[in-house]
Amino acid sequence: MTAARFRVGPSDGPTVADVLERAGGASRGLAGAAAEGRAFLNGRRARPGDAVALGDELAVWPARRDAPGAPPVEVLARWGELLVASKPAALPTEPERRGTRSLVTEVAELLGLRDLPHAASRLDVGVSGAVLCATGARGRRHVVAMREAGRIARVYVGVAGGRVEGSGTWDAPIGAARARGGRSLPAVGGADAKDASTHYRAVASAGGGAAPATLLRLDPVTGRTHQLRVHAAHAGAPLLGDRDHGGARSVTTARGRVIPLSRVALHALRVTVPDERGELCAAIAPVPDELRELWVALDGGGSAWEEVLSATLEAALPLGPSSGTR
Repeated sequence: MTAARFRVGPSDGPTVADVLERAGGASRGLAGAAAEGRAFLNGRRARPGDAVALGDELAVWPARRDAPGAPPVEVLARWGELLVASKPAALPTEPERRGTRSLVTEVAELLGLRDLPHAASRLDVGVSGAVLCATGARGRRHVVAMREAGRIARVYVGVAGGRVEGSGTWDAPIGAARARGGRSLPAVGGADAKDASTHYRAVASAGGGAAPATLLRLDPVTGRTHQLRVHAAHAGAPLLGDRDHGGARSVTTARGRVIPLSRVALHALRVTVPDERGELCAAIAPVPDELRELWVALDGGGSAWEEVLSATLEAALPLGPSSGTR
């Protein structure tokens, strides 16, 4: 499907919302396009209140129907213009060009925000957990400054296929490598590789099933695209369900039950950031049931999650910058 395109005329404006209303509004499915992330002004995603000028081009993509049954988005904590929301695995963090339901559109609807919040980092589709967002210009400036200063800390938990022992740091540089089908995926030693650093700790092992699995705590120091997923795969323990990086598409339990994996077994458990007064603020996103159930099915001990959480509460802020997509 293609976008509907409008050229701003003398009687249009002064904002994107005004142009959409004059172009047909609700009768043509345009009224909520900017709020849903489907409107682009001169090639850049537009917000309802963005100003327009004579001759500007506004492109609106048709809405995509979303699959029913996705878990709801929850706002876990809010401090002024900062908040942390819990992203379900099936949702993108931000809307795609066709305006899929996303974390930021859901947060805007929940809180009655006129503009979409700014996500300080993005979790990939297939990954769940805590995402730090800013709801205003002041909050956005603050999270950008905190990210550049390396003051935003994130703790993840993942279930890896294979045995990982002890703790340490994965520091293989990550760049881009061409995958099958023409896609360019992040990979260790790929083109234009950049330094990447991930602290890891093996929390528990599961002995059931046809192959071993390890519950990992992961603390990114840098924030390269797919960093945690790439580092785990490079260590010989790709995250379960991570098809892009060699993770298993299904697992077989000790009793012979085959469990298909519809998501990556990676969850952003905790995010910590100083607020504008310098006070440390933290929020924890509960581990989804499907990950707990997967671990139990692999004969993993249920107390392992509590061990991760206990260690997470004592996590220190990283010294290096942390940003980007995981």
